[in-house]
Amino acid sequence: MENKDKETIELKGIAVKYILRWKLFLLVFILSFIPAVLYLTFYPRTYEFMAGVKLQSEKESSMGSFGIGEASGLMKSFGISAGGGGGVSIDDEMAVITSVRMLRMMILDLGLNVLYSRPYSLYNMYHDAPLKLVADTVTMANLNDEYRFAVSFVPGNIKVKARNRSGFNETFTFASLPAEIKTGSDEFTLDYGDVPLTEKSFKLNIRCVPVNWMAEDLKESILVEDISTSSNVLEMSCSEHSIERGKDMLNTLIRKYNEDVASYKQTEDNKTMEFVDGRISLIAADLAKVELDIQAYKTKNDMTLLESDVAFYSEVIKELQTSIMEVESQSRLINMLNEYIKDPANKYNVVPSLFTADGETGAVAKYNEALLERDRLLKNSNETNVLFKAADNRVENLRSGVFVMIENARKSTDETLKDLKLKEKQMFSKMKTIPEKEREYVNYRREQEILQGLYLMLLQKREETLLSLSKQADRARVIEPAYVKKRPLGPRKLYAAIGILVLTLVLPVGYLFFKDLFVSLQEEYKRIK
Repeated sequence: MENKDKETIELKGIAVKYILRWKLFLLVFILSFIPAVLYLTFYPRTYEFMAGVKLQSEKESSMGSFGIGEASGLMKSFGISAGGGGGVSIDDEMAVITSVRMLRMMILDLGLNVLYSRPYSLYNMYHDAPLKLVADTVTMANLNDEYRFAVSFVPGNIKVKARNRSGFNETFTFASLPAEIKTGSDEFTLDYGDVPLTEKSFKLNIRCVPVNWMAEDLKESILVEDISTSSNVLEMSCSEHSIERGKDMLNTLIRKYNEDVASYKQTEDNKTMEFVDGRISLIAADLAKVELDIQAYKTKNDMTLLESDVAFYSEVIKELQTSIMEVESQSRLINMLNEYIKDPANKYNVVPSLFTADGETGAVAKYNEALLERDRLLKNSNETNVLFKAADNRVENLRSGVFVMIENARKSTDETLKDLKLKEKQMFSKMKTIPEKEREYVNYRREQEILQGLYLMLLQKREETLLSLSKQADRARVIEPAYVKKRPLGPRKLYAAIGILVLTLVLPVGYLFFKDLFVSLQEEYKRIK
């Protein structure tokens, strides 16, 4: 009980001591307004921007809803959709939108990696900069060091002090603009900005940052979130000091994403068209040959009314022969795909999506994705690049998986076809009344129907691909263009008030505490001495 009373008395003593020093607290309170006012005055106003998009799956083409006779039935029996379309993975697309590659495309399009500011200013200019620093796309994309340019503009005497982190430091003098600035292997052009000059002389600081560095920073500040697990609508947000730049960032990012998806889809459709057109020519020639063989066979055997006879017997074994026709068609598709992949000319071409029966995430889909990634790296670098070698090795590994898939499919269809033909043979042995020439004619007709089905299927796929090429819809449909929210993120008066309160309490208390500690230590030192 005595200890509690002692503690209460000590706390009261401390509180009274602090109250007696109220002038100190008041002085610090008044002085703390200075950094608060400086914060509210000079800190750039920061805004929050929002945009909304809806991710759309590939629409079924208009041709897909009609179905071209037997071709539609064949495609359904093989598990191949008669029209385009498919779901879209929200998580995957969110990762693509915020990827460094996509942000690089947006930054280069807007020129965000070149920052303009006045000396001693916290504000970065955008389109209001009096000068602009430009370079070719390759230089900007491959920049590996940050350059800083201090420009002193006086008509007839323009001085530019350029330096980078690698030790480059040189001063250039120009009489007029535009002017070339060569910094070793990199070359820049300094020119007038997009707005008329309002000052006769001024100073300007310019930073040229590597695109990858800028993309890494923006990756943290640009957020993409889905509004619910059952919706395809995404909300995009970012913070920025310039209203115009903030809107441009979100709108350009959406546009670049749509262009990238359209480019990938167009590449895939062009490869499919090339493959389909070649196969249509081959099948048309085979079909013409079979029709000539039928004509010669009927003429040789004087078979004028054979159609009615064959129709009678075909009704008995129709179901069995339909199955054989489907399996043989499937086998031909597999052989076509095998010939296409084993052709050295197609070693680095994507496998057409018409015949990928293993789904969007199977061996063929992964192989196509690896090929496109390899082509992209080859365009942006060379074959000695480490990333390119890794992508090339991945393509070789995945190609073996495609061969295994084709071999397994061939074995499966061969076994199925063997079993069906055995049953067919057993059926024909029971139908001894059918003349030999009629059975031969049935084989001719079956070969003709197989080729006709394949021909119609390829024609339908070509029309669908042409429709897809001519009608490219945006993957991300804009439902809410980029806009700035009403309430700025900073400077916030609440933060200034919190700062004043913290300084008013912490500084005086800390000062009094350490002062008493110093006095007590000094007295203890004198006592011991």
